[in-house]
Amino acid sequence: MIQRMRKQERILGSLSILGLILAALVSTLYHTSIDMTKNKAFTLSVAAKNLHDEIPESVRISYFVSRSLADRHPGPAAIEDFLMELESANKGKIRVRTLDPAKDDTEAKQFGLAPQQMQVVERSEQRVALVYTGIVVEYLDRFETIPAILSTETLEYEIVKTVRRVISGRSFVAGLLVGDGDKTIADDYQSLSGSLLRAGYEPREIRPAEAIDDDVDLVFVLGNDSLDRYDASFIDAFLMRGGKAFFALKGVTVDPERGLAASAVPAGGLLSILSAYGIEIQSKLVLDQSNLTVPFQTQSPTGSRQIQYVRYPHWVAVDYRFVDTSSPMTAGFAGLDLYWPSPMSIRPLSGVTYTELAKTTPKAWLQSRQFATGPDEQALYGLEKEESTGQYLLAVSASGSLPSAFSAGDIPYREGAASLPMARAKVSEPTRIVVVSSADFLTDLMTMSDSGFNALFAVSAADWLCSRDDLIAIRSRALVDTRLNRIQDEGQKAFMIGLTYIVTLGLIPFGIIAFGLLRASRRNRAERESRCRRGVES
Repeated sequence: MIQRMRKQERILGSLSILGLILAALVSTLYHTSIDMTKNKAFTLSVAAKNLHDEIPESVRISYFVSRSLADRHPGPAAIEDFLMELESANKGKIRVRTLDPAKDDTEAKQFGLAPQQMQVVERSEQRVALVYTGIVVEYLDRFETIPAILSTETLEYEIVKTVRRVISGRSFVAGLLVGDGDKTIADDYQSLSGSLLRAGYEPREIRPAEAIDDDVDLVFVLGNDSLDRYDASFIDAFLMRGGKAFFALKGVTVDPERGLAASAVPAGGLLSILSAYGIEIQSKLVLDQSNLTVPFQTQSPTGSRQIQYVRYPHWVAVDYRFVDTSSPMTAGFAGLDLYWPSPMSIRPLSGVTYTELAKTTPKAWLQSRQFATGPDEQALYGLEKEESTGQYLLAVSASGSLPSAFSAGDIPYREGAASLPMARAKVSEPTRIVVVSSADFLTDLMTMSDSGFNALFAVSAADWLCSRDDLIAIRSRALVDTRLNRIQDEGQKAFMIGLTYIVTLGLIPFGIIAFGLLRASRRNRAERESRCRRGVES
């Protein structure tokens, strides 16, 4: 009997080991995962799964990674897992390989990949190591590289976009037209240019009063205080032939070089062109209770300079509750900070579809008579608050056939400049535009206010303008505003801060102490009762 039981145990143990071995083998061929993130950030998108439908021939993806880096950092393993899943989902049209350039870096250098410096500690000594971590996407005789990739946060977006770009053999050109006389691309728009470049766009400077080339896919119009109707006519002509445009415009100019002096943008110019498309930007400033705290350098009465942190309602932090989640640009809203915005309104036109992308909170207000913008003018910020409190439109998109701003034949003229052609389409080819009533929100001020998602919003808008909604959906899944700014009402915020202190520094410690005292008391009482019983028994 005992021998039979031992035999059964040995058979059962052997079968269990065999089952584990078979399960391990099967797991190398098939796998599944459960993505419990809110936006399914770790699940392949439909665009990534269906890339095989867009690939005539096979695409090869090579991941060059140094094993010394993979042994020290979790990023390479996550990247390899993603690439293998992408390969498995695309029915043989995507082939993936992983190479260690430490053995032979000839191929990596041929693709233009360069090693990156990394601090490592070995045997209690710190040294700098050169490691590779880059991806090359090949199609026929063309290739594109994704250098220095170390996480999967935006990898899916970059891979899908790179595969499409290497198949088509061309990049999308994003023109940058600076319309404020005190700004340049080199000095004020490096963050925007870099974000567009990393997203696969080719940034190209567009000069005012010059025709926009046919190979430009979309134009960012950045500011408007130095653009007149003659300059605007070239943008109108671009839109009439089906070009796409992103307008970051203002109704009020605020000059940081002159103590934040503010003045209304003169009527006409680009604002009148925009009005012809059914979108009005008023010469007023919007202030909101949902705003940023801004460090200002001020001068004390003694003449010394100091940093003063001011809750600045002129810099509006758009609340996630007041964006249009049906638009792919704001469906995965990560944040948007607008500097000195103006109120907008829509005058709907036939054949054009408008979407209100972002609004203020219902507790915003206006400055229309006296523009008080300096940190020493805080007492004047709310002069018109009581009479103008409400919700105001800050960003809008429009798609369809736009009417030309010069359809009546009133072609502008500039002394000493070439005459513009009289023949002009009265209605555009189907096109798209995005308008934000803040001319400065895409400047490098965004780095100072920790508003990097402003540039990401611009990239999402560029994708939408180029009709690539599926790419926006991929990018938006990885974007999150991590700032602790959900509560904007000062009274409610003060209450929550006080409640947090009471709970963490009062109730929780007191509860722990009370529990310990109560438990000690019960134990002492139980011991006394036990001694009493033993005394009675004896």
